[in-house]
Formats: sequence, C-alpha cells, structure tokens
Amino acid sequence: MAEDEYIRPSPEELLKRISAGQKDETKGTGSLTIFFGYAPGVGKTYAMLCDAASRKKDDKLDVVAGYVEPHKRPETKALASEFETIKPAEIEYHGLTLAEPDTEAIIKRNPRIALMDELAHTNAPGTKNAKRYEDVQDVLNAGIDVYTTLNVQHIESLKEVVFNITGTLVKENVPDSIFLNSENVKLVDLPIDQLLNRLKEGKVYTRDMATEAVQKFFRPGNLLALRQAAMQQMALHIGRQMERCGGAGSIETGRRTSEKFLVCISPSPNAGDILRSAYRLSAEHEAELIAIHVETGDDKSLNEDEKKWLKDAFDTAGSLGVRAIRLNSNDVTAKITSFAVQNAVTMILMGKPRNSRKQKSVDDMLAKTDGIDLYVYAAKRDGARQ
Repeated sequence: MAEDEYIRPSPEELLKRISAGQKDETKGTGSLTIFFGYAPGVGKTYAMLCDAASRKKDDKLDVVAGYVEPHKRPETKALASEFETIKPAEIEYHGLTLAEPDTEAIIKRNPRIALMDELAHTNAPGTKNAKRYEDVQDVLNAGIDVYTTLNVQHIESLKEVVFNITGTLVKENVPDSIFLNSENVKLVDLPIDQLLNRLKEGKVYTRDMATEAVQKFFRPGNLLALRQAAMQQMALHIGRQMERCGGAGSIETGRRTSEKFLVCISPSPNAGDILRSAYRLSAEHEAELIAIHVETGDDKSLNEDEKKWLKDAFDTAGSLGVRAIRLNSNDVTAKITSFAVQNAVTMILMGKPRNSRKQKSVDDMLAKTDGIDLYVYAAKRDGARQ
C-alpha cells in the first residue's frame, strides 16, 4: 500500500484505541491518565479518586494508592481511605521527615492501577529521582497503569505564559511530551466563581504559595486566562491522540503536516522564552521543531551569565523534546540559511535584533531564504549580547 493511502478505522476501532485506561500491549508499558486542571482547588485529586473507585468496583481492577495528597479535605481523605495504601518512603532532610512514593514497593506489589498524585512535584533530596514524573515513568515501565494530577501552569512550554498571566514564576515543570503523549487526559473543570468561593472557604490547599502569591494568583482575570490555556492544551492533546490513532489523515477533513520550524538559540536571557514560544507555535501548527546554535569565535569570550543562558536553553530544549544542534561558523546568517534550505525548513524563528548589525543579518536571511517564513520575537528582558 502506498504511503499516502489510508484505510479509515471504524468508529468502534477508534474508541477501542483511545479508551481510558487501556494498556498498549505492544509497548509493554502501563498507560498514563492525567487529571488536568487550570488551577489548584478545581477538584483533580477528588476526581481521580472517584474514577479509580469506579474502576475498582465496576471493572474489578486492582487499584492501590501509591501517593495521594488529600489537601486536608475530609471528603478527599475519606475517599482515599478506600484504597490499599503503599506506605510512602520517608526521607530525612534538615530535621524534617518528608514522604515520597515508594516506587520499588509499588512495582513489587504490581497492581493494575497506581494512584500517584501531583505529577509536577519535586522530590526530596536523596531520593532516586529528582521529579515525581520520573517516579511515574518507572512505574509505567514496569507495566503498571498510573493515575496522576496536573495543573496547566506546570507544563514546561507555558512557563513564560503563566508568568505573564499571574506574575508568578512556576519552578516545578513537567515536559510537554509527558502531557501530550499520555494515553488519557481528563479535564477537571470548575466555574471560576465556584473556585473563588472554595478559596474563601479555605478549601483550596496552597502549601507552596505565600498568602500574597495566592491573592495575586487567584484573580478572576488570571483564572480565566489559565482556564483558556488549559482548554488549548486539551485540544493539542486530542490532536496527538488522533495521530496515535492513525495520523491526522485518519480524520477525513485532516491532513498530514509537512511544516518544519527552526528556532535560533543565542546566549541571551530570552533564549528559553523564545524556545518555549517556538515550541507552542510549532505544536499549534503540528510542525517539527529544531533548535540551532551557531558557535563563532565570540563564544570563547562568553561571560558566566551568557554561558548559563545558553546551557539553560539547551536544557529547556531537552525538557521539551526538541532536537538541539550546535554548528560552527563565523558567518552565522549563512550557516542558518544553508541549514534551513538543506533541511526543508518552512519557518525560521529568532529573537528581535537590537542593533544595526543584527538587523542586517535578518535582512540577509530574508533575501537568501526564498519560500521560508521568518518569525521574529520581541525581547522581554535586557542583558543579552547583541
């Protein structure tokens, strides 16, 4: 059969492929279900427990609580008590006893579903993994399904967006690939006025946010923007589900993308922000994204801040699952344009030039890349080498 031919599956087959909680036996790994919300307090943990209780009762599945955070809510705590609990591992740190999921015990117990709350959580120092999503991956790799929770502000590519909305820099982030590639995402939504009422009644647990931050974060306008961002992420996840069911071509009105974006990385404080913005744009266009940095003789004289900005940008690319390439040339413009032409790039994305020399480079790039769009981002912070 030719590559562009496609046999459209029946509705029953489509439903079978994307049914909640179904394992992919060909991969030998468990399936990940994320209960997803736009802010703390919308009811993600409670929804996760209700769904798990239904699977346990109706489907007779073996479900254990690997780690559940009841957030001091009696109804959540009562529901969590219905499950067998795998005792968390206790970590001593600066006189405190911190609890983290005991992944080895969960894997040894080998349930069908393990509940592991708060996917974006940073583990206590001394644990095997730095992040809970890494613990979750270990459990999934053992063939165990996992239920977990996540708020939209913890998605890596949205770090700058969330900061612009709330003024709060979220430090606990989950790679977009984990969210987009999860077998199932269940949106847990709540009208904003109801969430604000819950906040006033003390039902929103925010141990990691100071009172001032809470007041700044939970503003109606902020919540509306975060709710919109959550809906947009759900749309992207659904698009990824469609691809797993046979590609965008599995839908009669869909099409396979041939777009390829190239984002330029420089030793700039804006490098990570530009990369995250480029990732979001490429996701919306269903385009492949490549990051590129062209090293010149000037790179030998980078100061410590510039070295850190560059390293952080490459780390961000890794978190986003973006292929990042280093090339060498003293003619940056020529190297970027030749790479773009040779690799069938359809759009080049870069930071806004801040001097005449950089502006000339942009003009030269426009002249030498016929048929390739150029997307220029405005700088958000000062301090970059120009």
